Amino acid sequence: MVQTIEAVKELSIKQKTQNYWIGVIMLIVANVGFSFKAITIKLLYRYQIDTVSVIGLRMLFSLPIFVGVLLWLRAQKNQPVLSYADILKISGLGILSYYVSSMLDFSGLQFISAGIERLVLFTYPTLVVIISALFLQKKIKRYQVFALLITYIGVIIVFVAERGLGMQNNFLLGASLVFGCAITYSVYIVGTGEMVQRIGSICFSAIAMIGATIPALIHNYFSNGMNLFQFPTDVYKLTVSLVFISTVIPIFLIVEGIRRVGSTTSSFIGFIGPVSTIYLANIFLGEHVTFLQIVGTAIVIYGIFSVTRKTVQ
Repeated sequence: MVQTIEAVKELSIKQKTQNYWIGVIMLIVANVGFSFKAITIKLLYRYQIDTVSVIGLRMLFSLPIFVGVLLWLRAQKNQPVLSYADILKISGLGILSYYVSSMLDFSGLQFISAGIERLVLFTYPTLVVIISALFLQKKIKRYQVFALLITYIGVIIVFVAERGLGMQNNFLLGASLVFGCAITYSVYIVGTGEMVQRIGSICFSAIAMIGATIPALIHNYFSNGMNLFQFPTDVYKLTVSLVFISTVIPIFLIVEGIRRVGSTTSSFIGFIGPVSTIYLANIFLGEHVTFLQIVGTAIVIYGIFSVTRKTVQ
C-alpha cells in the first residue's frame, strides 16, 4: 500500500515536471514566432507592398480563425457573459493594439532593421511602469528608476552602433514610429488588466482582433479600394506565415505556456525575443550584427529583466 502511494506521488511529480517543460518549450516557440514578425514584414516590403495592404492582408487572413475561436468558446459551458460595454471596450483596446500599434510598427520597419525594431518595441515593460505611475498613481520605486536608466542607456548604445554601420534614411523617424508603437501597446497592456482575468485571454484576444479588423479593412478601402489580391503569389505565402507563425500560433502557445509554468517564468523566457530577432534577421535578411549591438542589447535586456523580476516577485 505504501509503495503504491509512493508510486502515485512519483508519477504525479513526473507529470508535473513534464508539463512544466512542455510549457517552457511552448513559450520559447511562441516568442521566436513573434520574432519572425519583423522578418516577414521586411520580406514583404521587398515586393513593393504598402503598409496599409500588409495590415489589411494580415487582418483579413486572421479573421476567420478568430471568429471560429470565438464561436467555439461561446459553445462551451461556464463562459462569462459579456455586455455591449465589455465588447466595445475590448474592441477599442484591440484597435489600439492590433491596428494603431501595428500601423506604427509596420511603418517604422520601412526605415530600420528588424533587430532594432524588436529592441525598441521590447522597451514596453518600462513604459508600462511609467504609464501606470502617470494614470494609475502607482509610485515608481527606486529599483524601477535604475532599471529605466539602464534600459535606455542600452538603447542609446545600440543606436550608436547602428550609426557606425551607417544609418538608413529616416532612421530616427522609423525608430520614433516603433517607439510610438511601444507606447500604444503599453497603454493596451495597462488597459487589459481586470478584463483579461475575468473573461480569459483567448476570448479577449479573439474579440480584440475582430474589432481591429474593421478599421483596418476600412482603411484599405479608402487607400486602395480593397485591392488586396493583385500581388505576387509569394506575398500571400508570406502573409500566411505572418498570420500563423507570428500571430495565431504564438497567441495560443503563450496562453497555454503561462498556464503550465506561471507568469513569472513566462516573463523571463520572453527575453529570448529580441535576441532571436537579431540573429534571425542576420540569417534571413543579411542584417549585420556588431559587438556593440550585442552589448547594447544585453544592457537593454538586463534593464527590462530588472523591472520584470522585481515586479513579479
